[in-house]
Amino acid sequence: MSVSALIVVDIQNDFLPGGSLAVPHGDEIIQPVIKLMEDPNRKWHRIILTRDWHTSDHISFARTHKKPDFSPITYHSVIPDDNATQEGTLWPVHCVQQTHGAQLADAIADEQKKLGCRIVDKGYLSDREYYSAFSDIWNYHRTELNNYLDSHHITDVYVVGLALDFCVKHTALSAAKRGYNTYILKDYTRAIHSDPESMKALEKELKENNVQLI
Repeated sequence: MSVSALIVVDIQNDFLPGGSLAVPHGDEIIQPVIKLMEDPNRKWHRIILTRDWHTSDHISFARTHKKPDFSPITYHSVIPDDNATQEGTLWPVHCVQQTHGAQLADAIADEQKKLGCRIVDKGYLSDREYYSAFSDIWNYHRTELNNYLDSHHITDVYVVGLALDFCVKHTALSAAKRGYNTYILKDYTRAIHSDPESMKALEKELKENNVQLI
């Protein structure tokens, strides 16, 4: 028997129009996502809302490194005795803990209170980048998300939110790697890079990693 969870990724003020790291047209998904959360035909066993929840000196901020926004960076593993590196991007300051930009969009926050959905924060350790709601980019620090899903016997995970090509994608990839049947509901997401070439590459990556984009 399948048991489904909906993961609503990072619908926060800083990722909406007017925010410091706005996803184009991100506000368009707010009401559709609320309807999805309330859809009685979906029979969500659990709904989880995720938040970027950074310290003011987070390693992913360009300001922390005294570099321009969107500069490239090479991250070095935080795992002891691991010399691995990953290429990344330095972002404008966003979603700093307790600020307006870090809060869920008002309508989503109201829905969270109404339904009693679980909130899972990520990115709160300052020395590592996070995209997935399950873990940092090294898969070293894990949030409580996997244990929460496992404790409620979830088999199927549906991912929506912002941004499709970053935190939504990586959350879905992490879910699939952990053995969940994983789906991204594309109409309930928006991407930073939505050009045809970027979308084609994204679809290929998801398919290769057992994530269904529907």
